[in-house]
Amino acid sequence: MLDLQSNILERLRAKLDIDKIPLERLHEEDVWQRAERATIDLVETLETSGELPKYIDQETLIKETLNEALALGPLEDLLGDDKIDEIIIDRRDRVVVGKDGQLRGSGKAFSSDDTFERVVKRLVAEAGATIDDAHPIVDLRMRDGTRLTAAVSPVAARGACLVLKKTPATMPALSELASQGALSPGMADFLATCVTARRNILVCGGPGSGKTSLVAALAGASPAGERVVSVEEVAELAIGRDEWIQLETRPGNGRGPSIDLAHLLETAVRLNPDRLVVGDVKGREALPLVSSLCSGIDGAIVAMSGESSQAALNRLVTLGRIAPGGGMIDGALRELVAQAFEIVIHVTRWADGTIKVMAIEEIVGSTETSFDTHVLFQFGNNAHSATGTVPRFYSELEARGIPADQAVFR
Repeated sequence: MLDLQSNILERLRAKLDIDKIPLERLHEEDVWQRAERATIDLVETLETSGELPKYIDQETLIKETLNEALALGPLEDLLGDDKIDEIIIDRRDRVVVGKDGQLRGSGKAFSSDDTFERVVKRLVAEAGATIDDAHPIVDLRMRDGTRLTAAVSPVAARGACLVLKKTPATMPALSELASQGALSPGMADFLATCVTARRNILVCGGPGSGKTSLVAALAGASPAGERVVSVEEVAELAIGRDEWIQLETRPGNGRGPSIDLAHLLETAVRLNPDRLVVGDVKGREALPLVSSLCSGIDGAIVAMSGESSQAALNRLVTLGRIAPGGGMIDGALRELVAQAFEIVIHVTRWADGTIKVMAIEEIVGSTETSFDTHVLFQFGNNAHSATGTVPRFYSELEARGIPADQAVFR
């Protein structure tokens, strides 16, 4: 049916000159009525000429054609499904959705590459931005909080691509992640203790690994009444508390200059938070962040990309070295990073879409070429387990009146 739908759509565009209708008018009832009448006429013409196969459901054909002509095509149904939290479109006929932490085919497709790209541009325009030959990549937050990442030609050599990630009103708590199998109850208890004890925590993993969910769960475990200040490139966190300031970067535009993570971090520190949360360290903000953590900020929760704890920690060193005003040798940077963070968590997403915490490690020092860590918990043989190592800071918790059950390490 898609070829037939594409054929009707091209005729409809030409007949009504749809490309010249302003975006804000596409939702108007009279526009839809004219388009519906024209689509019905085109379908009836095809039926009369014998070009419309008898097995085609005309009502569905008309609906899908109108959705692509004036709305968001198959995205209309997908965005309206509350059970779908992620939509990934690699090409017009490969539409994958995320439900309950698992990715699966949607059974949906666009009628043509051109139509898919038009829908992408329409979606971006509705978010108040532009995507075209001059600006072929966008990464933004839509008005409903959904994160949109898209690319079109010329950088998308095989056609437009799109990822939509809905931001839930709430994210799972540590106990809920444990019940889902992302980590063990003992690991959840330990991480809650780390938050209460104001340890600086680094969460690492690949794209889509579940870093944001884990960071939100950790932030949500902070004691009631704490002021949380988060900084993100694109706002995705859902911490679910009143005492929360959420800062988001802004690309440069006609209304003002760009505001990057480094600027936001500086502002966040000045806001004097009880709990600093950083969404994804990836640029010049790395060195001032590490310096701030070494200068008295504690209880921070930070995320960054890295396929292991060593990879993430070494990436921090690299970012610090190339940052403006860096100039430190690697050994000194490693020592600074080792002082900044006490706990590093590596999380990944399996092929079936489930999240797994692969390791929790305590950072105990550094050398000229690597970091010294003690693995406290790990995932192996299809189960989470403790290694028997008790973190060094546990000895001071009892003196501070913080409950710390060492049984979780056995």
